[in-house]
Order: sequence, then C-alpha cells, then structure tokens
Amino acid sequence: MAPNAERPGLEERCNGGSAWACEAWGYQLMEQYQEEAADRAFGLACAQEALLACLTQGKLRMKRGDLEGADPPLRKAYDAGYEEGALALADLYEARGEGASASRLRWEALAIDKSTVEFALGLRIPWQGKTGGALDMNVQPMELEARRLVLGLNLSFPEQLTLNATVGYQHFVTNWAAPYARALVGARVGEQRARLNLGAEVGVKLFAGPIGHLGAAVGSSLDGSMYTVVELGLDWVLTLYVLAHL
Repeated sequence: MAPNAERPGLEERCNGGSAWACEAWGYQLMEQYQEEAADRAFGLACAQEALLACLTQGKLRMKRGDLEGADPPLRKAYDAGYEEGALALADLYEARGEGASASRLRWEALAIDKSTVEFALGLRIPWQGKTGGALDMNVQPMELEARRLVLGLNLSFPEQLTLNATVGYQHFVTNWAAPYARALVGARVGEQRARLNLGAEVGVKLFAGPIGHLGAAVGSSLDGSMYTVVELGLDWVLTLYVLAHL
C-alpha cells in the first residue's frame, strides 16, 4: 500500500465481504442514529454467521416495532444454540402475546449452549475400602427435555470393573448449576456368571457452557456400597483433542 493511500473504511470492507466490518459499521451507524442503514449492516454480518450481529439486528427491529422482521435473525441465533438468542426470541414471543412459547424458550435457554455428548472422568471415593475411578459418556440432546434427561454409559472400577447403563435427570437452577439424580444398571466385567449391579447417585453439576462441567455426587451400588464421586466432564470434541495431544 502506498504511504499516502487511505485504508478502506468499514463500509467498503463490509461490502467486500468482511463480517467483522459489517458488524462494526452497524454499531457506528447506530451511534449516528441511522437505524435503517445499521439494520442492513447487521443483516450482512448475520448472513455470514455472525450470531451477535443477528441478535443485535433482531433487537433493533423489535425496538422499531417490526416484530415479524425480528423473528428470522433471532431464530437464527436460537437455532445455532446461542443462549442470548433464545432469550431474545422469548422476549419477541412475549411481545406477540404468546406467553406459553416465551416460557418454553426461557426454559430451554438455561441448557441450550451445553454439550450434546460429553465424557467425564471421576474419582470415586468409597466410604469404606479403596479409592477407585469412573469413566462416563453422557448423551443429553435438546430433544430430551432440553438436556434435562441424560442417557449414558458408566465404567466404574472401585475394585472390579463394572459396566453400567445410566439414565438421569438434571434440573437447571441457573445456566451454570444443575442438581441431578441418576440410576445405574449393569454387571461386572470378566466374570463367568455376571452379577447384576444396581446403583443410584445424587449430586450437582457446575457447567462452563459448551466446554463441560465439574460434578460431585454421593451414591450407592451393589459393587461398592456408599461412595462419593468427583468428576470432570468435557465435550466430546474437546476430549478427542486432549487425547490427541497427550
């Protein structure tokens, strides 16, 4: 670039295909009270999957009274699993007089950005006996009561290896904390005559959005009496990344 050449402005870079420039230009236009032009700029950014721009465009349209026009960008943010998108869409439904749909969206928003499949490694501390461990795979899609219902597999090794199927329910008090309870049904691995294992756990999970969670629970099972378990859960993509770099 020549020393005296001017750098392209936000508008020029936006028209050149930069989502960041479109979003920044939109905020600049809002400061200048050019809301229609800002709407166009945010729309260009939203079309390039800039979810914050979708959210801002939708809120701007709601402010201007364009409830129908606000629906597509807010729904795009919601469909992408963006918590703020779900909450803003709930506000839109409330403004339309659709209170039941708004309540449902606010209920979904607490869990919408959480991992669908995660792996958890736990330290299992029996109230009597040797310390062991546990490995869990949890499946919790939005289709199962907005991640409240959790299905999974559990491999525990207090003394002998036990493989269990699990089913549980977690109640999101906030978007980061959820008490939970689950049942375990399985059998010891490697025995000629498999012995049925039954168990139950009650605990709490502290979530870090889509990354994973920290959990602590107390439980009881036929393979290890009463115990406490502390676990770290990670989204399956992050789990594979960590394993690949060990």
